[in-house]
Amino acid sequence: MKSALTCVFSAILLGVGCTTSKPESFSTALNWVTKSREYQAVCLQTYANAWEKVAAAAKKQKGPWAIVMDLDETVLDNSGYQRRLEESGEAYSQESWEKWVIEEKSTLVPGAKEFIAKVRKLPRARIIFISNRYARNTGHSRANLEKLGLSANNDIYLLRKEKADTKTIRQKEVLQGNGRMKKHGALKVLAWFGDAAHDVPADSNLKWGTHKFMLPNPVYGNW
Repeated sequence: MKSALTCVFSAILLGVGCTTSKPESFSTALNWVTKSREYQAVCLQTYANAWEKVAAAAKKQKGPWAIVMDLDETVLDNSGYQRRLEESGEAYSQESWEKWVIEEKSTLVPGAKEFIAKVRKLPRARIIFISNRYARNTGHSRANLEKLGLSANNDIYLLRKEKADTKTIRQKEVLQGNGRMKKHGALKVLAWFGDAAHDVPADSNLKWGTHKFMLPNPVYGNW
């Protein structure tokens, strides 16, 4: 507030324009995601490895199957929202996050579009998006993906109904074919994708780099 008042008084006394200050640079984590070749390389490497595993596994499937993907920082890049927070000096809030989601401005995580396009060409493939975005924003989330050329009519969106509606609950619905998945039935999941540990089932039979794939996200999370 003090800097804002100083700016106003200077404008009045000196007849100069008044601009709000922005950080000279963003946090190291955000710069790494938005500027580094290393971040690009890790994402591309992850999706390239995943494609080899999914394509090989799909050849062995005789019935319908799916891959399960988180949305944010796995398929959708929200570094624009993080820049907005750092520029304003604000902390994350559900209100500002939902405003961002409604704006449909998320971009793409490197490699996601190419990987998804190849998966869609495989026989009997289906993509399920399990995200902690709230279900009331499913339309905006789907529209954002459509703008990026990433949406298909048979995609399934299992977004959060309420805070207690954890990803573990929705993962079980996919595997057991109940709840929101009752009309689709149980599906064989060939691969799980996320940027946080809770994005994939805690199952010792699922191996990293074969059944589970992690995208890098140093910007936010619980560690």
